[in-house]
Amino acid sequence: MQRISRPLFGFGLAAIALLGGIAHAAIEADAREAFDAAKAHIEAGDLRSAKVELLNATAAEPKWIEAQLKLAEVALELFDPVTAKEHIDKAIALGASETAYAHLLGHALWLAGDSAKAEEALTQKVIATDKLPYAYRILGRVYMDQGDTIAAEQAFDKGLALAPKDGRLWTEKARLRYVVADLGGANAAIEKALSINPGNIRAIELRGRTVRDQFGLMAALPWFERGLEIDPNDVPLLEEYGATLGELGRYRDMLAQARKLLSLDTGNPKAFYMQATLAARAGDYALARRIMQKVAGRFGELPGPQLLIAVSDYELGNFNKAVERFARLASAQPDNIDLLLLMARALHRSGDHAAAWDTVSPIAGRADASPYAAQLAGRILEAMGDREAAGAYLDRAAFPQIALPKALPAQANAASEAARFPRDATKVVPYVRLLLASGQYEQARRAIAPLLAGNDGVLAAQLLAGDVEMAAGNAQGAITAYQRARKLALNEAVLGRLVAAYRSVGNADAASSTIAEYLAYNPSGIMAQRLAAFDLIDRKRWGEALPMLYRLRARTGFNDSVLNANIARTLTALGEHDDAVREARLAYRNDPANIMTTYAYGRALLLQGDDAKRARDVLRKANKLAPEDKAIARDYRAAQKLN
Repeated sequence: MQRISRPLFGFGLAAIALLGGIAHAAIEADAREAFDAAKAHIEAGDLRSAKVELLNATAAEPKWIEAQLKLAEVALELFDPVTAKEHIDKAIALGASETAYAHLLGHALWLAGDSAKAEEALTQKVIATDKLPYAYRILGRVYMDQGDTIAAEQAFDKGLALAPKDGRLWTEKARLRYVVADLGGANAAIEKALSINPGNIRAIELRGRTVRDQFGLMAALPWFERGLEIDPNDVPLLEEYGATLGELGRYRDMLAQARKLLSLDTGNPKAFYMQATLAARAGDYALARRIMQKVAGRFGELPGPQLLIAVSDYELGNFNKAVERFARLASAQPDNIDLLLLMARALHRSGDHAAAWDTVSPIAGRADASPYAAQLAGRILEAMGDREAAGAYLDRAAFPQIALPKALPAQANAASEAARFPRDATKVVPYVRLLLASGQYEQARRAIAPLLAGNDGVLAAQLLAGDVEMAAGNAQGAITAYQRARKLALNEAVLGRLVAAYRSVGNADAASSTIAEYLAYNPSGIMAQRLAAFDLIDRKRWGEALPMLYRLRARTGFNDSVLNANIARTLTALGEHDDAVREARLAYRNDPANIMTTYAYGRALLLQGDDAKRARDVLRKANKLAPEDKAIARDYRAAQKLN
């Protein structure tokens, strides 16, 4: 891969005439006035007004190369590669020197999605010496898009060697660190960028994103708001701010940001995506699907938008279309368990039970399979007529336990990739997951050692170290590693692992405090709300648990049998026996083969006392499902004594 190879030293004076394009004195007064106004707007940070003035300047004086290129530069800052390329081409036609436009051409081509031509422009054309830092910054982004993080880092470092106080370069170096999951390194580079220029919008936006990953949604909002105080019309900031508001459940506020985005950029795909997400959350999947038809370009092909379309198709009953889209997503993300479960469910609903079983069985057959995976596998086997095997899976789903999330075994080339890039988390993690799946704990420890040695700030490395220790039976060692990860971020991946590890050693207080800390920054997090509610139940704080359980159900729907059963258990403990029977009946009807729902229903009937026969029948069934359970046996004996 070629690099920028020949800085220009001797052509500055020769280029002056071409840069102006026409004699300076011959420039129309209107054009000069508009150009000067544009420079004032740029100085004030008002790029949109600057763009308007530069359009006026180029209209008044079409042969003015300097104005054409300045307009292209401003358009690029506004993420408008079409306008930029148009005016770069005009400048070239007017005879602009390559040194005046090469860096801008590379930027425009990259922003338009043509990384190959962008690389060619930045490595084959002559770059003026004072534009090399700019060119290296864009070249690094080109390499990032191509997946070559090593070349990207080299490009950014070359740029910083020339301009060590270039805050934009430090921001892009931070972005690279963020992409390779080095949160510590990303934050250090962001701090450097902000120390150079506290008003660096791109650094502020990126800091908001890293804070969101580290500490949660609420913690990120002040950063996005800080950036919007500097430039209320900055599109990337508005996109991130709107998305974060939506994740917090502040849908009205998210919709306001989406509308503002569309007022600035009538075809903004992320704004349409926000609107479609809101429609889907409200249950209007037909509207969501119609809105998503407006989402075009590269963003529309990303997993998030494609997943929303697939889910909308599924909810509208278009199961075959949903399967096709889930399959395309799964081909690119073969270890995404949640996605595979969605595909299995869609295949099941489409009537292709054999394919559904092929998809779900590798997941449901694992020791760490979720209750939902086991339940789905059971339902698929029922549809295939294998009731005995289905019963085994449904029994496994009966009493869910918190389990450490694990990835599916990696591809066969994982070992060679890890050996080539021993300090790259994206290469090492899949290999270590493969080792863990086969029980090779010591080899996993050896494989992860180089990654840990050079990546203190990489969250994935610390989490993986904890997973290795947990799998090897060293819960305390796992907790130590997870606590290191927690210092970098407290997201769902860290939360689930820490809670499970704390509970495995009997430290319920630490588990509770971790859940509470997470909820302080992420009050709408469903996983954390569920963990918090179940934690309150474990502590017999029934009055506090009940409203949280109801709020969860309002968000997730009435088909979660485990959630309904826990509502029934809580109502029973509070002495609300009629309500408990109603909720337990709902849970039981959703999942009559589940031990938990069966017992919750039987116990609610027993304590209500209105239907002794029904209580005996249901508790007899529960006793058969779990003959060793002492609590079930006790209640069954009590039911036998009822008249």
